[in-house]
Amino acid sequence: MLDFNVRLPIALALALALALASTTDPVRAQDAQTSPSAPVERLTATLLEAMKNADTLGFEGRLDKLSEVMPDVFNFELMARLSAGRHWRELSEAEQQSFVEQFGRMSTATFAARFDGYSGQSFEVLAPRDGPRGTKLVPTRIVKPAGDSVSIDYLVRQFDNSWRVVDVYLAGKYSEVAAKRAEYTSIIERDGFPALIKRLKSKIASLKAGAAGE
Repeated sequence: MLDFNVRLPIALALALALALASTTDPVRAQDAQTSPSAPVERLTATLLEAMKNADTLGFEGRLDKLSEVMPDVFNFELMARLSAGRHWRELSEAEQQSFVEQFGRMSTATFAARFDGYSGQSFEVLAPRDGPRGTKLVPTRIVKPAGDSVSIDYLVRQFDNSWRVVDVYLAGKYSEVAAKRAEYTSIIERDGFPALIKRLKSKIASLKAGAAGE
């Protein structure tokens, strides 16, 4: 999910943030997270637990643990919809459901693969600040024992009484949704929608294979 090599113009990320903010998508009442920081705090707490128990859990255990949390923390349907761009409306309902499912699985598997060990790191969830059109940006830092840190910011939006993550920014400016939109629309236009689903499944398989030697 977090592609540390992506470099996209901030203007594109902002345009997608505005689109995310203006798209309606109700959420279940039982998923209520009443403050902007709540979903991010829940995610970071789960990540830290998974990291501390990484060897015992293994990749599949971390995947299972994150799968219990991430579908509530993230609005995968909205993120997938924006990632597909104008092609979303061209997909059948079954294709849309398939894409959302694989998007969520790939995102969760990426977190499980990346957060694969613990060596004294800690998470800091900082005060939210205003984003476009009623959204909030929740900054976080992964602080290493040596004192250096990695910044990951989460754009959250309120759905009824619940805040959920709708985009992720590395170093405060590299948008996951913008990166995926550039990648996925290119695949659809070049090779068709089935090729995109095949690509997502292949990425999930690669993440699992890469973690097999743990």
